[in-house]
Amino acid sequence: MKILTLVSLFIVATYAQEKASFIDVYHDDLCKILVETSNSIDNYFIEENSSISSTTHAKFSTSTALESHHNFEKDIRFRLRLNLPKIQKNLRLIFEDENNDDSLYDRTTLNDKELLERSYYLRLEYFRMIKDKLNIVAGTGLRIRQGNLVPYFNLRSRYDIYKEKKIESALYNRFRFYTDGEIEDIFEFNSLYTIDSFLYVMLRNQLSFSNRNNLEQLYHDITVTKKLHKKRQLNIGVGVSSYLKNFKKYNVEYYHLHSLYHHLFYKDWIYYQVAPSVLWRESNNFNISYRLMLNFGIFFNKG
Repeated sequence: MKILTLVSLFIVATYAQEKASFIDVYHDDLCKILVETSNSIDNYFIEENSSISSTTHAKFSTSTALESHHNFEKDIRFRLRLNLPKIQKNLRLIFEDENNDDSLYDRTTLNDKELLERSYYLRLEYFRMIKDKLNIVAGTGLRIRQGNLVPYFNLRSRYDIYKEKKIESALYNRFRFYTDGEIEDIFEFNSLYTIDSFLYVMLRNQLSFSNRNNLEQLYHDITVTKKLHKKRQLNIGVGVSSYLKNFKKYNVEYYHLHSLYHHLFYKDWIYYQVAPSVLWRESNNFNISYRLMLNFGIFFNKG
């Protein structure tokens, strides 16, 4: 039913005229609700009159994929961010599912869990420090998994190693400590090479660690992005995902050649993506497989 609803929205948006349609009204109403919710939280703690209004950012997307040697896959993702400027300028309340929280989730395998079986994260980011090339954001959160609530401490940092007109390199880290003893730590080293205003290359390297399963995951990728239009772009890249057990015995999980066509086709808040790729998976004895993924999403931005 949800997929059919999204397809219906897609068809309506495609043939909608410039004048406001019911889909615009529906979208604006949802944005208004999110902003009012954010403002009400702000006003609950800060009663003084102020012209400052909170902003809100939300995203809902659905994906389907078909790959040789695999069953049909589908997935749903969502993320909500409420800014609370009256309480503190950089205060943010974020609610997202486990897919958005996982920085390694590259959709080479879609999450087929039922919505009630997934983990959800409610996080409050309340401290931010910027000093020279170092940017640190700290906060607390709550992981919700099948009725179990686990508080955690979250620390994100970014250090700009090199930044010139056409080349930028930065080191990222996300450290998380859960009250049940679990520890997660993710390191990233990314470089951006700008060839011109319509063409750039991103080099991404990531190492993630969790003491829950003593598994370390590595990901390396290089992607070329070509802007075809202000609302259309094409990505082409190659990547490899691998893992270690207790930092021993390096194993490749998969290699893949990937591409993605992105089109923001209705105003600035409805898009679709077509993503064909070729993979060589360890689970398939590194035999070649062909994959086609379709994504459809809606942005809710206001304020």
